[in-house]
Amino acid sequence: MNDRSMEREKKALVSLYKRDSLSYTLALCGIAAELVYVIGILDVMAVSFWMGVTVMVNIAVLFALFTCAVKMNIYDRWWAGAAVCLGVYMAFRQVILVPVILKPYDRQFLIGAANAAGTVLLVAAGMISQTRSSRRKHMEERLEQSESEKGMR
Repeated sequence: MNDRSMEREKKALVSLYKRDSLSYTLALCGIAAELVYVIGILDVMAVSFWMGVTVMVNIAVLFALFTCAVKMNIYDRWWAGAAVCLGVYMAFRQVILVPVILKPYDRQFLIGAANAAGTVLLVAAGMISQTRSSRRKHMEERLEQSESEKGMR
């Protein structure tokens, strides 16, 4: 094997250990959008049973979002799909849950903007992470294959 191809393999190995910082950053921004939504909706919601449910659901969503961010940073494809699902949930929440069940009487623009931003950020983070994870997996397979071919010689 020549020096040029060995140098390319070394660069590929080094890039395998690089974190997926773009997806991680987008997911963290999605967490910020979720926090804006939570503060906005709880501030204007009527005190009822739904307020407690909203708090509990949003605690679970925030936990899932943080887990997605951390796992996407290390190229976990399952959690990237979960981030996309949470983004779709935010869109669903804005269209169905907010106007029908929660019925805020003020700050609809802030709540809608937070949900829209969260949707865009999380879907983008999940799709980018899926693409990068697939690319990384194929690169690992090629390197393993080339190493096994070297061992056979």
